[in-house]
Amino acid sequence: MFRAQHKEYSGMKPAAIVTGATGGIGRMIVGRLVRSGFPVIALGTKSAGLAALGEETGCRTLVLDITDASASQAVLAGLDVGVLIHGAGLLGPQVALYDTSDELASKLVSTNILGTVNVLRALVPPMLQRDRGTIVLLGSICATAPGTGPALYSATKAAMHSMAANLRYDLRGSRLRVGEILLGRVRTGIHEQLASGEDLYSGFECVMPEDVAETLLHMLETPPSVSLGTIEMMPTRQVVGGAHFSKG
Repeated sequence: MFRAQHKEYSGMKPAAIVTGATGGIGRMIVGRLVRSGFPVIALGTKSAGLAALGEETGCRTLVLDITDASASQAVLAGLDVGVLIHGAGLLGPQVALYDTSDELASKLVSTNILGTVNVLRALVPPMLQRDRGTIVLLGSICATAPGTGPALYSATKAAMHSMAANLRYDLRGSRLRVGEILLGRVRTGIHEQLASGEDLYSGFECVMPEDVAETLLHMLETPPSVSLGTIEMMPTRQVVGGAHFSKG
């Protein structure tokens, strides 16, 4: 315990763990944190991608399926980290809620909701014991704006939004900071999972993964007495809301 506190008070950067590290945003975050002096542990399920990321950035890597509660507890609970960036998640195809298959529903809930719970259960208690740390969940504007994403995916992101808010409440009085970034369209390639046949990038000014990484770094480097709670991050020309009318 003393060792972790000594690191933070001596000005050294605390160790950071990044989930979903092999995705477009995750890779960019890992690289940016390493360049800023954070010891980084990159976590994901793709061993080849993690190995390449480790060689590229010098980060430490861990292969873990966060939907496995027992494995998550065994692997993560002993880590001495002061920062958690949780970006692991599944988008899935653009289908209505009533057309969502059993398999897809299980994957979305297991990864986006239960996976988040598993990560938080393993990493938050040690941070709370040390009374210092920063947690940032990468969410989506789908959490608060109907029609901006597949129905069940949006529901899982709404659950994450609620978890972030309640986690802040549960940690009241401590020195732990909880932040959430509600992302709009980011040019990462994840939208190919929608299988809509639309080109969602060409001609659009999208948020780039490096923009997310810079915003995240700003959240981490604000004074310890300042907590940036919920940030809505979208392209300037993307607006959520409005009304849709059908002719008839």
